[in-house]
Amino acid sequence: MKIVFVFCTIILCFSTPAFADNFRCPNGSIVSTGYSISTVAGKCDTPAYTFKREEPVITEFVKENGEPGTRTVYIEVQEWTYNQGSTLLHTLIFRNGSLSEVRTGGFVE
Repeated sequence: MKIVFVFCTIILCFSTPAFADNFRCPNGSIVSTGYSISTVAGKCDTPAYTFKREEPVITEFVKENGEPGTRTVYIEVQEWTYNQGSTLLHTLIFRNGSLSEVRTGGFVE
């Protein structure tokens, strides 16, 4: 019994949780963060609303002379909104063509 307890404790200490946002599409398919925008488009129905924008990201780099520097890079962000049920909204957020976040909330009247 002690061996099982020690073994379980060791596994729990060295395991890292995997966090992924999942979304069940209106047609029943499930998509997760990391999926490409084309995969989600193939698995899910057409969203009720889409929005496209650019988001600034500051990156660090080393200049030719060895000094650190920063620059601003703009990435494409797409937001797809689904109205599931009669009132609850789900928004899928894609950054650089990959599903990065699923937001649930907001109600339609």
